[in-house]
Amino acid sequence: MTARPDFSPAMLAFFLRARAHHAHACKPARCGMQATVKRLKAEWRRLAKLTINQIDLAWMGRLNRAEPRAALWAVLGQFPADHGFLLSDDGGQQRG
Repeated sequence: MTARPDFSPAMLAFFLRARAHHAHACKPARCGMQATVKRLKAEWRRLAKLTINQIDLAWMGRLNRAEPRAALWAVLGQFPADHGFLLSDDGGQQRG
């Protein structure tokens, strides 16, 4: 049995937070974890061409819209379509 990839809003938030913790562990910001998170959110927003609100929703695991979720997954180096999935605007995914 093969594991099914999960591209849900909650998993996206988990990956964003994991990236932030890893970045902070590798190179701690002088002002602490909050400074690292702020820097990374700005970088992700710029690369994915999203709004501050969309980044905040993603960070909280509540970004349901498919297009911004796919853009953030791409910034993280993961492409749902490569795994045969299409993201839906209700926060779900389906085989494409």
